[in-house]
Amino acid sequence: MSFFTLASSSPTSSLNTLSNFTPNTRQSPPPSSLVRFSTPIPHSRFTVSASSNTSPQTPRHPITQTLVKYTKAALLIGAATSMIGKLSLLPARAESPSVVAQEAPILEEAQAQSNDQSSPLSEFLESNSEAVKALKSLLQQKLESGEDEEALKILGRLVSAQPLVTEWKFLMARLFNELGDAENARKVFEEILALNPLSFEALFENALVMDRCGEGEAVITRLEEALMIAEGENKAKEARDVRFIMAQIQFLQKNVEEALRNYQELAKEDPNDFRPFFCQGMIYSLLERNAEAREQFAKYRELSPKKFEVEGYLRTPLSRMKLFGSDEN
Repeated sequence: MSFFTLASSSPTSSLNTLSNFTPNTRQSPPPSSLVRFSTPIPHSRFTVSASSNTSPQTPRHPITQTLVKYTKAALLIGAATSMIGKLSLLPARAESPSVVAQEAPILEEAQAQSNDQSSPLSEFLESNSEAVKALKSLLQQKLESGEDEEALKILGRLVSAQPLVTEWKFLMARLFNELGDAENARKVFEEILALNPLSFEALFENALVMDRCGEGEAVITRLEEALMIAEGENKAKEARDVRFIMAQIQFLQKNVEEALRNYQELAKEDPNDFRPFFCQGMIYSLLERNAEAREQFAKYRELSPKKFEVEGYLRTPLSRMKLFGSDEN
């Protein structure tokens, strides 16, 4: 059965477009067709502004020179750490065992140094506004060229240097997930949720990873915990968003009638929110209940913002979509 997901913490969020993204040609797990509303947390577009081959006659910018020094140090540290010890992990893909073997040490290093706010790289990033942009550009190049080991090491150093910047952790979790390392992806998502238990994006993506790993009941239990937090703190909007995620997971788990009941309750509670009508329309369409689907889509079109459009796309590879999607306004 085909399925869809709806990811939006706000009924009026704009669509996250991917028109400027060209996916890597490397083999990915079988993708699932999804419909997704815009990401509730902002992600900057990363643009490569220079060729990867620098002319020997062109003097390097001082920041670039310093950045290269730190990057080389990061690669050496990552290699040394991987030689000292590795977690027991099963390779996600037979063709890339070296990537999986290095993932655990990278995450361990980032976690071990996350409390060090005065590391040289941290001080460098704080004092040089162009440095982060340069690292993002370098990270983009590594991902586009399929150098996942180097990309993970760069992200590991960024997480170590800026542990409170959740953007790096999101990117690391997504790259782990794309490489099939669900265990480490889960760990990073839970780190984000430890700081912000009601982060819509972290709850949503963590739930998808758990469901993919067959943790059916545990997924709902995890979301119920978040729902209790939201209700306990009287955060009605966040509680409603968690319920949307729960309904989507129920649909993914083929609990179609339960998902429909939840969407109907959400629609009754807020008749001006177009999301539950859209979701019901999608489910009815997939069930070939066309008359009911048309009715729900009519309500959706009546309520949805004029500028809103639904764009279907493949979620995999997720990390590159998040990295290089358009800026949100």
